[in-house]
Amino acid sequence: MIILFTRNNPASANIAKKLMENHGFVKKERLKAEDATLGDSAMETYECDGVEMIDTGVPSILDVPTDFDTDCLIVLSTHRSKTPGRMLTAHVPGNWGEAKMGGEPKTLNIAHGLMLKSLIKALDAENRKQKLDWPVCLEADHHGPTCEVPIVFVEIGNGEEQWADERASNVVADAVASAVFCEAQDTEPETVFAVGGGHYQRAFTKLLIETDIAVGHMAPKYAIDEMGEDTFSQAVFKNVGEVGRVLILKDETNAAQKEKIRKFAENAGITVEMI
Repeated sequence: MIILFTRNNPASANIAKKLMENHGFVKKERLKAEDATLGDSAMETYECDGVEMIDTGVPSILDVPTDFDTDCLIVLSTHRSKTPGRMLTAHVPGNWGEAKMGGEPKTLNIAHGLMLKSLIKALDAENRKQKLDWPVCLEADHHGPTCEVPIVFVEIGNGEEQWADERASNVVADAVASAVFCEAQDTEPETVFAVGGGHYQRAFTKLLIETDIAVGHMAPKYAIDEMGEDTFSQAVFKNVGEVGRVLILKDETNAAQKEKIRKFAENAGITVEMI
């Protein structure tokens, strides 16, 4: 498990600072950067109980290097939105269509549904425990980078005031620590591919928090019409563990979209369920 951040992204740096202050991450060594995007800069590495946290030093969080040998990357990030407001989010990066914000077009990453579930549940719990009372929500797959190992983003949104909020940084840091250092469960939740709804996946957030189901990839309604069988297959098979079902939001997809997903699922040999 490796946590990535950059000192040049305010929320990223603030969450990392709280992990250092409150969760035992201490500087380990100074590594010369090998990734071309980093130039002559260097990566500062911190460690706690075998988990590394790396300040990549990149100018943009979307430029974090990903060529690490690890079971999962967790990226600490800002969340940007045209709509002002407070929000804590988590999602798997990847592109259903064009790659307007990095990564490869029509390419999904390896989803770690169990880690995503742990992060969202911990965000929800810490948000309520610390009385921050901000919305907590999954987002559909979007933006880069594209990489070869499982990757999850956890974010503070939506603007400069929120990115600098110490209470929000503390909530996210506590949630990340809880998710990363939690004990393994006796039984693993079923992971599903979530289809339908908007960019903010509120229905699946509720399902994830309140049930034993984990969610891997999330395809919003706006991505279905241009979805090809290849990207559907990526959503089913590029996961840590097997995806058991495709869950479709029946009230947030139209008939043609439902039929398209049913056909793709039949070809992939996977069950579809409307919820």
